[in-house]
Amino acid sequence: MNVTVIPADKFIQVDGVGFEPVEFEYDEGVHAIQWDGVNGHIEFVTSDGGIMTTPVSQMEVQPYVDAWQAEKARLDALENAQAEEDETQQRIAEIQDLLVVNDLASVRPLRAKIAGTATPEDDARLAELEEQAQALRAELATFTAQLEIL
Repeated sequence: MNVTVIPADKFIQVDGVGFEPVEFEYDEGVHAIQWDGVNGHIEFVTSDGGIMTTPVSQMEVQPYVDAWQAEKARLDALENAQAEEDETQQRIAEIQDLLVVNDLASVRPLRAKIAGTATPEDDARLAELEEQAQALRAELATFTAQLEIL
């Protein structure tokens, strides 16, 4: 595991993926930390503006790795929540489109009913369309409530 920490930028990179963890305290005297999974070093800023290097252990690097992992988990959860919301929004749009199609399919049998020329098939079709519409409205209500929770 390769780790790079740049405290001035509040940046931690693990195996090439970097984040700025929102909740982590950095030692401002540290210029950078490099760790290759076995060996590493800390670069300290000296009072004259130079850099002093000292070896670093995994124990010293681990809090930074833990902060990186926590931030990655937080960002993954946000991404998953957004994906779920996007899927819900997409399904809501599909249901709304299906309800429009359902309403349009009802026009001919309703017109026949009003004209007094409805057949038993027209009545059956209207009943079927109403049943479909009720199921779609129930599903729509569920997804709408789900969005309010998100």
